[in-house]
Amino acid sequence: MRVTPQGIIQSTHLGNSKAPAAARRITESRLPGPLGNTLWHYDDQTAIADGVSIDANNVWGAWLLSGARLTIHAITGNGTPAWSFSSFGSGNSGVAAAKGADRSGFMESNAAGDDFRQHGFTSSSNGTPDWSFPYPVSDPNLPASSRKVATSRDGSTIAAVVSDSVTQNSTLYVFDANTGTITRTWTDPLRMNGVALTDNGSMALVTQDNRAALVDTSSGNIIFSVTGSGGGSMMYPISGDGSVFAVGGFNFDVYAYNGTTYNQVIHFTRANFWFGGACTVSHDGSTVGTFGGNYAAGWLSGDVYLFDVPSASMLGSYPVSGTGSYQGTPIGAGSNDNGTVMAFASWGTQNHDWPEVMVFNRSVQLIGQINFPGSAFYTHTNCNRDSNSNSYGDRHPYADSDGNAASYSHATASPQPSPAPVAFVYEKETHYPIRTCPPACSRKLSE
Repeated sequence: MRVTPQGIIQSTHLGNSKAPAAARRITESRLPGPLGNTLWHYDDQTAIADGVSIDANNVWGAWLLSGARLTIHAITGNGTPAWSFSSFGSGNSGVAAAKGADRSGFMESNAAGDDFRQHGFTSSSNGTPDWSFPYPVSDPNLPASSRKVATSRDGSTIAAVVSDSVTQNSTLYVFDANTGTITRTWTDPLRMNGVALTDNGSMALVTQDNRAALVDTSSGNIIFSVTGSGGGSMMYPISGDGSVFAVGGFNFDVYAYNGTTYNQVIHFTRANFWFGGACTVSHDGSTVGTFGGNYAAGWLSGDVYLFDVPSASMLGSYPVSGTGSYQGTPIGAGSNDNGTVMAFASWGTQNHDWPEVMVFNRSVQLIGQINFPGSAFYTHTNCNRDSNSNSYGDRHPYADSDGNAASYSHATASPQPSPAPVAFVYEKETHYPIRTCPPACSRKLSE
């Protein structure tokens, strides 16, 4: 990972950043257990856990490298996949499930990165896609991942972003989730990193390096766009009705709809902090959160911040700090419906100075945690509508090339008012050493 004036640049070539086996054994021996009860644990000895998404009844897993595939696991089961699917058997993949319906979108690309495909599934598909679409463009440098595909909460719409290595353009594809019919495309020369959908799929928030573009999925028109404070963010989050969205970078900015347009209602910044890796917005738009990392300190310190959107006030913060030769970079976040539970993930430090996944209530009190033997990546949070059951997952978009085993588990975090199933995905054996930043890294794009 490098920090530049334009933002964060992630590297997918992590083979040289593995810690020696002896160092891994030392750090792994110090791991405490999760704060909560593990319901089940699924381990894979060949593939790398790339992503996870959770609906009301199932956990959907996406895997990469050797053994790349889609798997589905019942929340109330023992972790054994009900079925799996793959076109290639290797490469990269990403998954997004509807939170309020039985529908999932699965994106995959082959090992060479020159064949991208989109599929639609339900839990009863039994390993055969309900529909498939081969993308006419591809970019080996931007493989399939979970942040590049989204499924609307009602299960009506699937959206995905892909890039063309020849023209350097990126395209947003909008599909009828039931039939796979392409209902709209939108092409732009600015690279598209990720996509999020509103509940009914009528709006797509597209992450374009340092720009957030809110697109009408019926017409393809841009409803609103704003330039952020640095490129390389994982994915900009949006509320269920599209009234609130957040843009992370060197600043953390929140925009809310006033009936006519979107206004900036929260602007937060700290010197030498990057907020582009872990931002979340609650489904109802009442609460936003971010996990900022201090890149000047080698990603060995940071703070979690939660904000109340209507009052534009900070609810509180939770500082973390550590030591060692691995960077604890914030890498993802998620929220339940009303913002009373938020989860944040980071790569983790050498000495596990803070948990790789931390779960907070709205008072920014730590109510759940888990320490992984390796690095956590992107956190996906889901819950049922009455918030009695909250699910958290950890996505893994980057991994080393050595094919280390990976696994994910389904756990119950506590204490909290009622049990909450929690799904975590992590890479078992890889941590990432500190990378130094150039002096210019503290410059903001807006300056």
